[in-house]
This record gives sequence, C-alpha cells and structure tokens, in this order.
Amino acid sequence: MKRRKIFSIIIAAAMTIAFTMIVVSSAPAIDYPKKPVTMIVPFKAGGGTDIGSRIVANYAEKNLGQPLIVKNVDGGGSEVGVSQMVRSKPDGYTICGFNSASVTLTLLRKASYDALNDVEPICLLVSDPRLFAVRANDDRFKTAADFIKYAKENPEKLTIGTSGAGTSGHLSILVMNKAAGIKAKPVHFKGAGASKAAFLGGHIDAVAQTFGEVWEMVRTGQARVIAQATEERLKELPDVPTFKEAGINLVISSNRGLAAPKGTPKEIVDKIADAFKQASENPKYLEDMAKIGLPVKYLGPEEFGKLNKLEHDTYSAIADELKKK
Repeated sequence: MKRRKIFSIIIAAAMTIAFTMIVVSSAPAIDYPKKPVTMIVPFKAGGGTDIGSRIVANYAEKNLGQPLIVKNVDGGGSEVGVSQMVRSKPDGYTICGFNSASVTLTLLRKASYDALNDVEPICLLVSDPRLFAVRANDDRFKTAADFIKYAKENPEKLTIGTSGAGTSGHLSILVMNKAAGIKAKPVHFKGAGASKAAFLGGHIDAVAQTFGEVWEMVRTGQARVIAQATEERLKELPDVPTFKEAGINLVISSNRGLAAPKGTPKEIVDKIADAFKQASENPKYLEDMAKIGLPVKYLGPEEFGKLNKLEHDTYSAIADELKKK
C-alpha cells in the first residue's frame, strides 16, 4: 500500500513537470522586430555622436534583423530628440541616443522629460573620458600641479573653454574647482569646434573636452593634455597623469548610449541591447571607432541605468549651486 502511494506521488510529479514544460515550450517567442527601427540622434549631423551612431547602427542592424533608420533631431542639447522618443509608442520601434548631456540638462532647467523616470535604458556604447588640454607651446603649464597652482594664485584668470553652458564639459570644470579648491573660469562656445578654434587662437588657456575631441590636436602637436579625469591612464596617453595622481578626486566621462520610452517591454529592450552588444564585440567595429577617437564601452540595460543615476547624483549639487547664482 505504501509503495503504491509513493508510486502515485512520483507519477503525479512527473505529469506536473511534463505539463509545465509543454506550457513553457508553447509560449510564443517575441515577435520583434517586424519592421525597421527608428534610431534618433538628438544632435546635428556630422558631430561625434552622429558619426559614432551611424557606424554602430550599420553593425547592430545586422544582428537585429531589421534596418536601423538614423534620424537627426537636433535642439536643446539633446532635449528635443529625447523628448520625441519619450513621447513615442513604447513598442521598440523608436529608440534614441541618450548621452551625459541628456541627464545633466534636466538638472539645470525645467526639461520636458525626467532623465531617470521617463526612459528605459538600453545600453552604453561609448565612454569618452574628459581631458584638460593646453596648447603645446604654452610653457606656463608643464604639469597638472602647475595648472592647479596657477588657478589657485589667479582666481578667475585660468580660462577653460567648453562646448556650451550646462554641458558635461562645463560641469566637469565646476567639479574640478570644487575638488581642487580653485576658481578656474569656464568660457562657453557653441560646440566643440568653436571652442577648439578659440583655444588654438590663444583666446582661452585650456579646453575641457573629450578624448575624441582633443585627440586630433594632440596627435598633430597642437595641444598637450595636462591631466585626464580617468581612473587609470589611457593607453593612448601613458605619460599623462590622472587628476587622482595629482591629489584631486576627479573622474568624469562623456557617456553615450541608447534609451527607449518608459514602458517598453523588457524582452524588447534586451533584444535591442543584445544586437548592440554583438556589434560592440566586432573587431571591425572597434577598429572603425578607434579611427575617429571614440572609446567603445558596452554596458547592458541595468548597468547603464545605474550609470545614469550616478551621473545625475554627481552633478545635482553643482547644478543646484549654479541655479542659485
């Protein structure tokens, strides 16, 4: 009798497992994508973000199985393009570039979206470290220590160019000022190109730009990086110290990734992220990005969301101080 009861329990358990397997195996696979996906670039055509986006789209669409249609929607330091994405249908057919600027602008003014609550992070694609450069023939600044010493002894005299008020470059100067106890003066221009022209023309002392924006000037002998806001020295700049080595806790990058509207199903977000992950591991893609000075760094949806939160928190206090002025 006891054996018969045990046998019955085993049969029942086996039937339950078999039924569960049938249900799971019969669950429909995600039917996405069935048509081309629009990939908004929230900046002008021809800039670093635009060029990098078009390169990665060319590789990722092969993994996704449908074309990625790149669409430039410029304005508001990325606000216009991101807002268009946020208000689109959360079905995975509209995604958008989501950069550090897309986070910081919401801290400096009333924006048309919430950087943390209105988007679904997809992935990080590029992490472009912030570098502080001086002209190659400027003998005042031989080292990072010279740079900081000059700023301390000459408040508001050390002028550093940015790509615009409220950009991550602007905020990086303010973070540096706070960390080093100095008062370097940010000078704002309409884009990295204008900042570079003023810098090479001798109208400002330095620039706070990304590796991709500075590298060509360094490579051609026009500029010299005085310090890099990175955890470790870049392999391309092995002789340039980090700010940490100079005693200043400053680690800042211009991060460039992708986001979808809030409510986009996780299965779809994961499928898009995987297509870009595969692209980020493609040696030819890495080679193409290296040619234009864009350091590839992939993070998946969860990690990219944490990075956005970290940037939001890092810049919040600085942004609050700016708004009081």
